[in-house]
Amino acid sequence: MKALRCDCVDTVAVVAQPVSVGDVVEVGDSTLSVKESIALGHKIALQDIAAGELVYKYGVPIGRASQNIEKGYWVHTHNLQDITEQLCNQYAEEFRRKAGALR
Repeated sequence: MKALRCDCVDTVAVVAQPVSVGDVVEVGDSTLSVKESIALGHKIALQDIAAGELVYKYGVPIGRASQNIEKGYWVHTHNLQDITEQLCNQYAEEFRRKAGALR
């Protein structure tokens, strides 16, 4: 069984098939034990993630842990706070700064 990690900073990977408790998943050169059933295409925690920490996928933050998430558990809306608006505002501000510097 495999999971896909897109970037070395990612704290989650995407399972390439449904997995169940006790399954062992290959992620690159390492493996991890599944602690909770996870549907195809959903995220699995690659490490322990503390409540309040940013969660990374594709090398960028995709949300903030709303509770402690242990390695091997499912990461989804039940334990991941949506920070899309915050990130969009941050990226827009960075763009404005860079655009102003180019003038």
